[in-house]
Amino acid sequence: MKIIKIILFLSLGICREVEFKEIQLSGLITDKKQEISGLEWYQDNLVLLPENLGGFVYMISKERIKKQLRSYKPEPIEPRQVSFKTADYSKIIPGFQGFEAIAFKNEFVAITLEAKNDKEMHGYYAWGTINPESFEIMIPEKNLLELPVPVQVKNFTFESLLIHEEKAIVYFEANGRNLRENAWQYTVSLADQKVEKIEHPFIEYRINDVTRLDRFKKFWAINYLWPGDRKLLKPANDAVFEHYRKGLSHSKIDGVERLIEFQINNGQIEMTNRSPIQLVLKEKESRNWEGIVRMDKRGFLIATDKYPRMILGFVPLN
Repeated sequence: MKIIKIILFLSLGICREVEFKEIQLSGLITDKKQEISGLEWYQDNLVLLPENLGGFVYMISKERIKKQLRSYKPEPIEPRQVSFKTADYSKIIPGFQGFEAIAFKNEFVAITLEAKNDKEMHGYYAWGTINPESFEIMIPEKNLLELPVPVQVKNFTFESLLIHEEKAIVYFEANGRNLRENAWQYTVSLADQKVEKIEHPFIEYRINDVTRLDRFKKFWAINYLWPGDRKLLKPANDAVFEHYRKGLSHSKIDGVERLIEFQINNGQIEMTNRSPIQLVLKEKESRNWEGIVRMDKRGFLIATDKYPRMILGFVPLN
């Protein structure tokens, strides 16, 4: 009987949840008002994008992060502030609410912006350059493009950016079967801003950020559900958890915090057959993960905005 139980357990899949390791930070970035909304690498530096107009982004060298991860008694890292020159979008975009995502390709930089005007959500894409020596980012005022949102959902616009070849893939965060007829994403040419679409599978809940592509054209995304968003998102059956077993905390707590792998194949985005990485949930403390990057081959760095507080964490891959 014991052997039968073991075989049955293995046939259902072993879904071990993962604890993240917090990277201790200090300084202004720990203020909830900074609201980190995106992560990205530039050279060997982690760029942390605040949601609000402040004239700077935060930057931490990869070596400092590695040093803290190796240390038994880590000292908090105070990120440096790097110039982020943009127009005053609060004056030129009606109902401007903030920045959502950032991505680089060499000296090219792209960002997304969110606005709410007359009770409707509006999403924008902007682009500029980064100085490879000073790291100063400059987004000219004229480099601004509005992208109509696929569906109106309160406070939902374009949360992620992914650069593939010579196009930016602009990710809408709500891609559930009960919200959209088709879960396509926009692509924008880096050269002339021509807008097209790329096919994408339905995925329930929110996609809050994505990593860069690897050499196999694979990338990971944060897939997140705050229980209070169920009425807005109207989730259908969760195809991911129908295929892969829920971890212990996910089976007990109403919320989802997981990483899912996608790939670009034959000109469209699809899920891979790799098991999702489920984070251990905490009772009554949903963590709004807004940023993700790969950390070499070791795992991922993920960051919250301000809920429940600003957290930068390391998630091991194996």
